[in-house]
Amino acid sequence: MERRGVHVMFNGQRNLAALERLIGEIMPSLGMNWIIVEVNGHYQYASHPEVSEPDGIGKKEARRLAKMARDNGVNLVPMYNCLGHQSWKDKPAALLRSHPEFNEAPDVDATAKEFYCMSWCPNHPEVNPIVLDLFDELLEGFEAKAFHVGMDEVFIIGHCPRCKGTANHELFAKAVNDYHGHLAGGRGVEMMMWGDRLLDAKTMGYGLWESSENDTHQAIDKIPADIVMCDWHYEIMEEFPSVRFFQEKGFRVWPGGWNKEKSIRRFIEVARRDATDKMLGYLATTWTDMNGVVAGLAGEPTDPENERIADVVKGVQLGAELAQD
Repeated sequence: MERRGVHVMFNGQRNLAALERLIGEIMPSLGMNWIIVEVNGHYQYASHPEVSEPDGIGKKEARRLAKMARDNGVNLVPMYNCLGHQSWKDKPAALLRSHPEFNEAPDVDATAKEFYCMSWCPNHPEVNPIVLDLFDELLEGFEAKAFHVGMDEVFIIGHCPRCKGTANHELFAKAVNDYHGHLAGGRGVEMMMWGDRLLDAKTMGYGLWESSENDTHQAIDKIPADIVMCDWHYEIMEEFPSVRFFQEKGFRVWPGGWNKEKSIRRFIEVARRDATDKMLGYLATTWTDMNGVVAGLAGEPTDPENERIADVVKGVQLGAELAQD
């Protein structure tokens, strides 16, 4: 498979040594050639320092990582998660902490048991000027030729006075097109995003996490087809219809699995079976402490309190192996 990648959550300085080890030692040994580094606020943004977490790395460290990636045949893609995932329940990340006026639904009880994550308002006139500056800093710092905008699991949308009355798929498409216009149109770089919000839960057979139940899926016909769709699915299924669906819609698709062996094996089988020239490879996702994942991949002891790490490590290793068969 052309792209044999991994996505990691990067929490600034505490993960820097592990990320260097992952890029410089472990990925080459596993035959992996792409990494998506979800940076979010863990960077020292010069244009808007208020949206930086206190542990962020700077341009010097980013440039060192970029060179290490090039030297090891790895394509490094920075990621800033857009629209959704702007908090963990009632605890906002740096952007909404410093700019609470961007919150799409400030009146929703974020402490409620069923509440997941805050979103920013795609229609707020001041949000894009800030966010697009952050894109530019990450692209420059990591000397990147591709950028991942996230956009998975957007459940809070269409709430605020600016957005009410506009269909959710129109709001979602606007956000995608705004970012694409800046990245692909203005900067000439490849744009990637998670594909779950563009899948109809009613017709695809996926659940509410891996597909849309709030009408964002209709945006798929309103956005450019040169976006790479990172098509993540984690449950054990016989079929993964989104792999063919995205390709039929004209998108390049990059299937992504996680921590269940049977799911990973079947997902890669389906990706190979349904592949056209738009099927790119396989993307392993981690969603847990990077230090522990890197230690596990190196064969070292990991935190016994984190039961997820062992399965994630096996998932990364299995995906890397099958993607090269």
